[in-house]
Amino acid sequence: MNSPSHRHLSRALAALVSGLALLLAGCGGAAPAGGAPGSGDLTPVTFLNVLPIESLTFTPEIVAKEGGYFEREGLDVQFQVTRGSAQAIQTVIAGGALVTRVSDSEMMVAVGGRDAPVSAFGQPSQQATIRIVSAADDPIRGPADLRGKTIGIPSEGGTSETLIDTLARTAGLTDADVKKQVVGLAPGIYELVQQGRIDAYVVALDTAVTVQRQQPDAVVLDPSQVIAGGTQVYMTSQAALADPAQRDVLQRFLRAVKASQESVIADQPLDSTLKTLGDAYDIPILREPDVAKETLRQYIASWQASGELLKIAPDQWSRVYDEAVAEQLVPGGLDANGRFTNDLLPGASS
Repeated sequence: MNSPSHRHLSRALAALVSGLALLLAGCGGAAPAGGAPGSGDLTPVTFLNVLPIESLTFTPEIVAKEGGYFEREGLDVQFQVTRGSAQAIQTVIAGGALVTRVSDSEMMVAVGGRDAPVSAFGQPSQQATIRIVSAADDPIRGPADLRGKTIGIPSEGGTSETLIDTLARTAGLTDADVKKQVVGLAPGIYELVQQGRIDAYVVALDTAVTVQRQQPDAVVLDPSQVIAGGTQVYMTSQAALADPAQRDVLQRFLRAVKASQESVIADQPLDSTLKTLGDAYDIPILREPDVAKETLRQYIASWQASGELLKIAPDQWSRVYDEAVAEQLVPGGLDANGRFTNDLLPGASS
């Protein structure tokens, strides 16, 4: 009988494969050539966001678009939400979009479990921005506290479940020691904790900060204090990397995102950044500017955790791979650093 981790991998791979044939039949190419910086023509680029764009998570991309950084690079970037990372990866492979942003574990499964023809080429978030929220009367302050607990997760088989499993493994816990229960992403899940129906749940950084403000007894665990996984990377197809014209577009994309990140970092009060975000999208957390600023500063820290914007640190990537192997998400003995490149980063030689 397959172990839970094997079933987890099987579900992820099945989802990856199931939509690929349909997408291969229905999708056209991505990022046609043209639109060099300063030429006046813009190259269309589709960026697939696996969650709604109305989140501080996507601050670099939103500011790059609304602040004109993409346009200066001759790019017309359109955001398109997908039904999860599996669909986003399938679409990129099929050539229906040039870029998506997925978690490191999803990247590991794609390349290590299925040898999908994709590669990571930048790391906008260099440490986990997912948090685990529990209550003070039965807090989860570290991996050992997960024993015997029921943890709410947004969906089955995704990044959140992998993160919980990886955390539990660092404390020597097995799948039988920690229960996971799908609770979705709806507001008010903390009430399930207060009612004792679950012991904790996994949320995005935005939500964790908001809950902690509204619920003084909430306890928030930052997984990045324990594990390397939980980061996010930009992913494209290997076919795009091999195409000089599309490779140039990817380099311009990274230059624009880096310029966007630098502008946000320089805006220390963050007032200008919040205005740019709010003028473009109805992002709920912006209704509480102080909370939004506190949250955004944590996101900014995650952009710089490895010391250089957008750079994928090989040592951290190896640790993420080792964690994925321990979770039986991918086989051992693979070249962990073979499916990412930093060659497209501004200033890199390629």
